[in-house]
Amino acid sequence: MQFKAIITFVTLTGLVAASPRSTTTQCATLCIDAINDCGIPYGDCYAVCSPELSPTPPPCPSTASPYPDPTITLD
Repeated sequence: MQFKAIITFVTLTGLVAASPRSTTTQCATLCIDAINDCGIPYGDCYAVCSPELSPTPPPCPSTASPYPDPTITLD
């Protein structure tokens, strides 16, 4: 009787171990902190599987120029 119980247990354990695993994959989350050309910080976290959701730099205000013009003075 114990032999049948052991065989049944081993069979069920094998079936459970051989069952298909979940096919859903989890994407890693990536967080970005950056500064745009005007010095404005931005950032966010997004799933690596969806790169289209990555943060984009905000536009510079219309009054600021991305790079100031150099001033040359002659003394």
